[in-house]
Amino acid sequence: MGMNLLAFFFFGALVIYLAILVMLAVFWRKSKGKTTEKMNIFDYPVTLLVPFRNEKSQLPKLLESLEKLTYPSLQVILIDDDSEDGGAEYVESWIKGKSYSHFLMVQSQEQGKKGAIEQGVVLSNGYIILTTDADCVLPTDWVENMLQPFNDPKVQMVAGPVMSEDRKSNFNQFQQIEWSSILLMTNFFFQINKPIMCSAANMGYRKEAFQHLGGYQGNSEQRSGDDSFLLEKMVRAFGHHAIHYFTDKKVLVRTKAQKSWSLFLAQRARWISKWNQHQSMENAFGAVVTAGFSLASLLSPLLLLGSGWMPLLFLLYWVLKLGVEYVVMNKVLEGYEIKAPFLSFIYASFCHPCFVIVVALSSFFGKFKWKGR
Repeated sequence: MGMNLLAFFFFGALVIYLAILVMLAVFWRKSKGKTTEKMNIFDYPVTLLVPFRNEKSQLPKLLESLEKLTYPSLQVILIDDDSEDGGAEYVESWIKGKSYSHFLMVQSQEQGKKGAIEQGVVLSNGYIILTTDADCVLPTDWVENMLQPFNDPKVQMVAGPVMSEDRKSNFNQFQQIEWSSILLMTNFFFQINKPIMCSAANMGYRKEAFQHLGGYQGNSEQRSGDDSFLLEKMVRAFGHHAIHYFTDKKVLVRTKAQKSWSLFLAQRARWISKWNQHQSMENAFGAVVTAGFSLASLLSPLLLLGSGWMPLLFLLYWVLKLGVEYVVMNKVLEGYEIKAPFLSFIYASFCHPCFVIVVALSSFFGKFKWKGR
């Protein structure tokens, strides 16, 4: 009787998990059917802010990407957040060598990314502020496409998808699969008008709206959250209809894949550590549900302790889990022209529950250092 209850528990959790995946896939497909009315706005002043700290090795690829952006009325401000690796000097030398009048490098007067962005906004001459990170590569027509939703005067903020770069290893493909799950969740909450997360690596907002909200006032003491906290303030002030989320590949921003598990875990734990600082229940709900399903998967080997059909039920549990994950998440990756082999999904399906639990524990008990701080 005890093992029967155990089997019922695991398969009950699995059915709910798979139903959620299917639901996320349905909303993802629905978002693909939405289009934004295209209208060229070639005289619309735009400022792109790129804060950076100790990322000299990433700067050549970043600057090459920024140099190829095709939008004419664009100001680019790179804000040095007290780099110690010569990155600021490298950017200054690059700008002087190119003689670009629309590129500007400034030293942040405040410590931290939020302070750097606030300074960039003050110095900007654009009506629209776009932001990205120093380890990113942008499509050449990214600015034009990010501007389209602002044709609607009600739209105050726009966010888009982020995906790690392509590298042929199980670890790097694991990161891409994990990114696909983040995109599915992000899109779902936007679709149900309860946006809870986005990425500052691919984001834009009206300068006037940012100033009206007082920038990061109220959460400036938090090291991270320059994206999600600002999103929360925007939704409270202007409503969910004022926020637009893209899933289109034409605005996909590529970010650097983490080089090691320790760096990847530290990054995700830092992100998750602020979940209880948000005022919406959806943040807490998403974190708890994800951790709960991951824990169920980690405990599923208990089925092997039973006799008769129990070992077969264990096998069925993982076959169903892997099969639905592959169908749903591979569809997201294919939409961005990413080909992840089935073996990578097997690797991810088994590793991800452990990864989630370790990240959750680290977010509660870990001490984070990021970029030397």
